[in-house]
Amino acid sequence: MKIISLQLKNHFLGWDFDEIKFSSNLTLLVGISGAGKTQILRGIIDLKRIANGKAINGLEWKIIFSTVSGTEFLWEGGFDTVETNELNFDDPEKENPDENEKSSFIYEKLISKNEVLVERNKEEIKFKNSQIPKLSSHQSMMYLLKEETVIKEAFDAVNKIEYRDHTINGMRLRSSKQSLHSIKNKYQTLESIVNSDEDIRTKLYLIYENKLDIFEAIKSRFIDVFQQIEDVRVEPFKTDDLFKGFADIFVPVISIKEKSVPKWIREDRMSSGMLRTIIHLGEIFLSNEGSVILIDEFENSLGINCIDILTDDLIHENKTLQFIATSHHPYIINNIPYEYWKIVTRQGGHIRTCNASDYHLGKSKQDAFIQLNKILEKQS
Repeated sequence: MKIISLQLKNHFLGWDFDEIKFSSNLTLLVGISGAGKTQILRGIIDLKRIANGKAINGLEWKIIFSTVSGTEFLWEGGFDTVETNELNFDDPEKENPDENEKSSFIYEKLISKNEVLVERNKEEIKFKNSQIPKLSSHQSMMYLLKEETVIKEAFDAVNKIEYRDHTINGMRLRSSKQSLHSIKNKYQTLESIVNSDEDIRTKLYLIYENKLDIFEAIKSRFIDVFQQIEDVRVEPFKTDDLFKGFADIFVPVISIKEKSVPKWIREDRMSSGMLRTIIHLGEIFLSNEGSVILIDEFENSLGINCIDILTDDLIHENKTLQFIATSHHPYIINNIPYEYWKIVTRQGGHIRTCNASDYHLGKSKQDAFIQLNKILEKQS
């Protein structure tokens, strides 16, 4: 999936942003803290939730996106606004929420190849111009008709939106219904690993376990950044005593070996910058084709020595992925060409994005960076 453009309003929370046109493989949302960068990412995540049957109070949107096969879709819709003190209708602890509390669709439309696939309002629903019985007013037609071939392509594409947060250092347990043995047997080729729904740590483990060349490529890029490292491995955490009796717990753990240091360093003892760098490299090389990866505060936990290589890989390495990242860190901004920037400003609840060219920045990266700093200083 590639998001081409997005426009969004949240009538309940009282904020909106005009149409944003995204670059095909990387868009960097630049602005001061509080400008609305994270709100844009949250809006994109909300669309994935809607595609999976959730109701978002007062949300209205229009998105144009393309799939891996090149099919372009326009999907727009809007929920009514329910006045309530409850901010989150998607409470996992609320198993059977009162249907009267949910926001309902005012309208929804899905278009592809100049054909209206789905169109609904409060009175009727049409699928390919034929009226169908009324279905749930709280759930998207993309969700309700996801088994229809023409809808499934759009549904699968939106579900490739992924939010990444690797700011927390240390191991995070991954409970799996599959045993380690079954996972190893299930995924033995690079294609099967990349196209799986496994998380990045598990994918790193699988390419390490299967001795695939791509693991050596990722390791090589990692050593380019951290030249004191001589080796990397990804192995299951030994759960003998700590998790005795929990055979279904599979925890892939990244470890590094530094030059002249006899013992391996496990990920809960390595620097957050090292851990986040290797995870990002894993995402660039191993994410599902067509993934849209959202990264909030890209600079968090990254050292200056990581930024040149990682930003270059984001731009050039995997053209089937789209990265949308936020940052206000000068080292990040200065290492990403300004044609990828979207400068984010906010006035009240209205978020505005502009291209760097709208500010007539200097042609050189250094001049553009200095001018951008002055712009951001004025915003603050």
